[in-house]
Amino acid sequence: MWRNSDVLVIGGGVSGTMAAIAAARKGVKVTLVERGGCLGGTWTAGLVGMTLDSGDKEGLLKEFLTIVYHEKEQGTATIFEIQKYVLEKLCTESGVEMMFHSQVCDVKTDGHQIKEVRVITKSGHIDFHAKVIIDATGDGDVAAMSGCSYDYGRPSDGKAQPMSMIALVSGLDERANTYISFPDNPFWDARNRLKGVLDAVGAPYSIGCPSIQPLCGEIYILSANQEYGKRGCNVNELTEATMNARREIYRLVGALRNGAPDVFGNLMLVSTPECIGVREGRRIHGRYTITVEDMIVGRRHEDAVCLVRYWVDIHSLENDGGKGFTDDGIKMQPYDIPFRALLPKDIDNLVLAGRCISGDFYAHASYRVAGNMAPVGEAAGTMAAEAVMKGKKICEVEYQR
Repeated sequence: MWRNSDVLVIGGGVSGTMAAIAAARKGVKVTLVERGGCLGGTWTAGLVGMTLDSGDKEGLLKEFLTIVYHEKEQGTATIFEIQKYVLEKLCTESGVEMMFHSQVCDVKTDGHQIKEVRVITKSGHIDFHAKVIIDATGDGDVAAMSGCSYDYGRPSDGKAQPMSMIALVSGLDERANTYISFPDNPFWDARNRLKGVLDAVGAPYSIGCPSIQPLCGEIYILSANQEYGKRGCNVNELTEATMNARREIYRLVGALRNGAPDVFGNLMLVSTPECIGVREGRRIHGRYTITVEDMIVGRRHEDAVCLVRYWVDIHSLENDGGKGFTDDGIKMQPYDIPFRALLPKDIDNLVLAGRCISGDFYAHASYRVAGNMAPVGEAAGTMAAEAVMKGKKICEVEYQR
């Protein structure tokens, strides 16, 4: 079975969904392929919900967050369920063709062009012929299948930031308030008290700074897991990390409930996410590479996609018992993501959306958050549609802010 589409978006996470909406609103035919059963990626399937570095961002992200905050005020659902609902609504209204439970499995190229993308679905495989393909898989899966060159991990040793899994818990009352990281309280105090309880009940934790944070109503977020030395683009290591994480979370909740019943006696594990949070994967070589020097000097570009203000957030690469994260002493200034960083140098009809854009290890630790990846996706989708409408290669279309 084969199918035509003007713009084919692979991956329905933060960046991919924004790309699909932006392209469809230009009037071209857009197909969005998502391996799971919902849109939003780490926002939703990963139970992260929050949108870091979203301040002063315009366009689709602002539109999305305005609707989400309005829905949140109604108190109907958790942030994750609101985000799922709003993203599907925006895609449907924009005319995006969505395919859940579907995943790219092969790519055929001819020189510097992708000629065919094979997607495996519950109905069998579909061979897509698309004018522009957007790789929003997070790990640059389509780019790698197409033969694009890439970097992975820290240059000195190849180590990458760890994956993490958070969880939802309930059963806490005012006795636990001193251990809960409320947003208006000092950052470390509640975390250090929680560490003290976990140490006292003999429950080792893999993250350097475990925390419990309020979500909504009687539901809280437990953050206590990191998986070191495992790659999110290796199926065996990804599986092992996911199972290790759930096992650790289950054990920690039980240890708190049974070991400190005066405070955590009613603690209950409500949910773990469908997918573990992957911070770092392939960084595809692009026509421009964002570097640590760009951050230090606050470099600006004519083809800027968005301005990044988020700090260099490097989570511990190994279980060192430390704070859990560091900036490696890098003092950054607000800097631009240029559109050229979204264009792989090896394939002409492919554009990158998400954390697989072209950047070094340190820059990636800063720009990878949702508040930046949403406008990256919007730019990718807008320019993909422009390329289709003008009959040009995407690298030939002049980018406008």
